[in-house]
Amino acid sequence: MAKKRQHFEHESLQDKEAIINYLKAITQGFKKGAIEFSDEDEEFRLTPQALANLKIKAEQSKKGQSLNIKISWSSDQSSDFDDSPLFIDPKKPKK
Repeated sequence: MAKKRQHFEHESLQDKEAIINYLKAITQGFKKGAIEFSDEDEEFRLTPQALANLKIKAEQSKKGQSLNIKISWSSDQSSDFDDSPLFIDPKKPKK
């Protein structure tokens, strides 16, 4: 019998410090080999693999800005990926 697909989803308004802490927790989870997500309703655990596909999308419009980060992996590691370098440079905002 095939395993049922499971997912975790949470959306809320957070300040910058909280987002930084969530990103740090995700980073630590990658280092340790497991990331656990939870809220009032559910708990969910992921176990990152050695290789993962990283997709980053940044957008800016008159209404606002957005940053989407998608990281995916499977136990069936494929070498069919784009290995071009990515550069992310943190900057102070221009005034």
